[in-house]
Amino acid sequence: MEDAAAGRGAPARRQVVATAENRVVAGRLAAGLDYRTVRHAGTDDWLLLFTCRGRGRIRNAGAADVYADDRSFVAIAPGTPHDYSTDAAAGDWLLLWAHVQPQPEWLALLDWPQAAPGVGRVLLPDPLAGRVAAALTRAVSLSNSALANAALFGVNAVEEALLWCDTQNPRGERMDPRLLAVLEHLSNRLAAPHTVGSLARVAGLSRSRLSRLFTAQFGTSVMAHVEERRMAVACRLLRLSSLPVRDVARQVGYNDPLYFSTRFRRALGCSPSAYRDGA
Repeated sequence: MEDAAAGRGAPARRQVVATAENRVVAGRLAAGLDYRTVRHAGTDDWLLLFTCRGRGRIRNAGAADVYADDRSFVAIAPGTPHDYSTDAAAGDWLLLWAHVQPQPEWLALLDWPQAAPGVGRVLLPDPLAGRVAAALTRAVSLSNSALANAALFGVNAVEEALLWCDTQNPRGERMDPRLLAVLEHLSNRLAAPHTVGSLARVAGLSRSRLSRLFTAQFGTSVMAHVEERRMAVACRLLRLSSLPVRDVARQVGYNDPLYFSTRFRRALGCSPSAYRDGA
């Protein structure tokens, strides 16, 4: 993050920060009013800036300034000139940053709305902002670590942050954070006795509002989705374990194995035992 302005009369040259061998270089910065970084030719990597508090200002020749507000995630593409500083009106800027040489599959995750040429920006609602901050904080810790495979752990941490961001990218299928909360709750407690009402409380919505959002997002009802997830897990357990059918039923939320078998046959077209045998 150091200033790297080219010397007078010297051609602008891209800096090299992250490399193929060290794909993530990350840090945390508490910047005051006097902070500014200028790199006239940018860098050879992607620069990610996540604002935890305060606000930064990113200047871009020929375009309006981009502001990095609280809970905003900014991605500056390779070769994009850098000129960013603490916004005077905010007074300070606390940010997590990462220089990244992305893996090929990450490029789709970095296809963000352009706030200025070469500068993408996504605004994250709670609780996603906290999850992104936690992932990037791990990347910072790993960037300074002597742990074996620290670099790979750091890559995974940044990828997690980008995947959470992708759920809010308006260029793709944007996921309502309240529905994400429901999906996570189901993943962690699939065998619990869920109802539309209990899941609506998880989302902080009315039953009718949750039902409408769920149908619009997934094309199915809340409880139909719950059963789809239960049957998908049941199929894996039947194929990959030797658990008795009654135990499979309990693990996916059915205390009555006969009722489980009835629902399984309706969903899959065969009994659990026949499915296990490859029917």
